[in-house]
Amino acid sequence: MKQFTLATRFLTSLLHGLDKTWLVPLLGIFRRILASVESFRNKEITPRSFEQFERRLERHARELARIILERTLNGIESDRRPTALNWEHRTFFPNRRSFHTIETRLGTVGYQRWIFTAELSLFVRGIAPLDLRLGILAERVSPGLAHQLGRLATDLPQQPSLQQLREQFNVRLSVTAYRRIVERLSIEVGNRHDEQAVEQAVEQLVEWIEEADPIQGKHEVLLLVGRDGVHVPMRGCWKEAVCATLTVYDRNRQRLGTVYLGEMPQKDQQRMTDRLTKVIRGAIQGSGERSLKLRYVTDAGSLPRKYFRQVLSKMKHPQTGEAMNWSWGVDFYHVCEYLSALSGALFGTGTSQSQTWFRAQRHTLRHHGCGVQSVMRRAAQQRRRHGCQGSEDEYRKAVGYLARYRQFMDFAERRKAGDPIGSGVTEAGCKVIFNQRMKQAGMRWSKAGGQSIVDLRTACRSHLWDRIWRCWQDSQTNLPPINQTISEFTRAVA
Repeated sequence: MKQFTLATRFLTSLLHGLDKTWLVPLLGIFRRILASVESFRNKEITPRSFEQFERRLERHARELARIILERTLNGIESDRRPTALNWEHRTFFPNRRSFHTIETRLGTVGYQRWIFTAELSLFVRGIAPLDLRLGILAERVSPGLAHQLGRLATDLPQQPSLQQLREQFNVRLSVTAYRRIVERLSIEVGNRHDEQAVEQAVEQLVEWIEEADPIQGKHEVLLLVGRDGVHVPMRGCWKEAVCATLTVYDRNRQRLGTVYLGEMPQKDQQRMTDRLTKVIRGAIQGSGERSLKLRYVTDAGSLPRKYFRQVLSKMKHPQTGEAMNWSWGVDFYHVCEYLSALSGALFGTGTSQSQTWFRAQRHTLRHHGCGVQSVMRRAAQQRRRHGCQGSEDEYRKAVGYLARYRQFMDFAERRKAGDPIGSGVTEAGCKVIFNQRMKQAGMRWSKAGGQSIVDLRTACRSHLWDRIWRCWQDSQTNLPPINQTISEFTRAVA
């Protein structure tokens, strides 16, 4: 009986509060819904008619929800002139009541809100407390739509993204507005909150380590780190960006997950070095006293080598201060490229003898102890007996590479220990973070624009997007007060 009385009072107050601007659109939508139902039932039912009926109902339901949202926003702030407010050590005075239009998941809505201006200051912008309370991003989109827009921007170029926004949410943005929103979104969840992004990456890695620790197996839990360069089309020329990966493997060497980091071209890639080191240190510290094997697998490029030599090999445990036992391995598949060049230099490029010799030496390199020495010895013997059928320069280059890095090519021993011998995870990271999104036809990137997409894309691919988004929302605590009205429903149930 109490519930019936409460519902009756609510409906009475709702009907009492309906004016023409609210009632007429609602009645129009209900009339269109009934007309759509009757039209579907009175015509021949076919797959095509059913699809049309389904789309019409979806459109009507979205418009109904949009009207409710718009009406709700317009009823939040009181029409009466508010008093001055203090916010961020400044006094703001009410100036005017202004109409504002935003894009939401339900379409375009408009609402009235108060604008405040700062006291005796020509250099401080006015504020709209209601906009700040709602979390309107770039003064244009709601948080719900911004969350989805960020996901679209990570996967699609701007024109397909704009098309998806039109089809899914009936939102029409210009290219300029879209770029401004994406840039602002990246600043909010990436650059400005970089420390939070690092913290979220560390938390995710620690969760995977904790998940892997109790699993029974013959190996230690492994943290595999990789780093590789990838060329992207910048305005003017192609330049080298960088992608890094941090992967957790359990005791049975099943991959539990990977965190991706990406940076647009930068001299010496110092920002990547700093971010990667912070995440590694945080993950090791968060793992506590758990036994953790540390492995670094890359190609033999100068910057990956420099990172191992100057950072990882000198790294100490954040808690105990003891030296960390990092091991570096050269990527097996990069070594195979030099091995292929070596076979071509000895037997001629593309010959059957070259391919046969390459397959045999690749097996030796992968499965036999001291495989590099065996390959080099056989290559020298073949050259001494029969000479080079191909290029001498290619021979010297390949043999020099094998000799220079042979101590990091213990592939057979690593396979017995259950460690990955290739940087496939990092190569895949370069593909999914950069190649698939940033190397499409006609694309040219600025550093800032590219970094906006990279920040969003790494967050999504690392399963950190929702974490970072919640962290950004929770950080919005210092918000100005608003002169909020009491709703008709509150009066009804009071």
